[in-house]
Amino acid sequence: MTIVKILVDAVGEYNAGNIVHDAPDGLIEIAKKEVRNAATGEVLAEIVEGDPTSPDTPSERELKLQEELDESREREAELLAKIDELQSDTQNNDLDDELKELKSVAKEMKIPGYTKMDIDELKEAIASTGGDVGGE
Repeated sequence: MTIVKILVDAVGEYNAGNIVHDAPDGLIEIAKKEVRNAATGEVLAEIVEGDPTSPDTPSERELKLQEELDESREREAELLAKIDELQSDTQNNDLDDELKELKSVAKEMKIPGYTKMDIDELKEAIASTGGDVGGE
């Protein structure tokens, strides 16, 4: 949709100051070629880049709300990243606690090399010596 602003009176059926939305091809050509009035030399019409009355042009309030929305989305992304980090830390702490508990059991059972074993190796060693592996 091309918007044309009429600059002088009597350009076809339009008068000075008219803003023509979805302008006809002839009027668009007049504006593009910068056709002038033969007597006065004034340009008859111009193509308008952005029409302030157009519903497609966002208002100041809409722009401010969009800015706030963008900031909120950035903040949400930061918070989600922090939640992921905290959940990861919690899982690591749970694994550390489980490893400490298994090492304690292995120490009591005098399993050789228990200090260098990971969780799965400790569970296997405890189970093979007939111990309880935390309910498994």
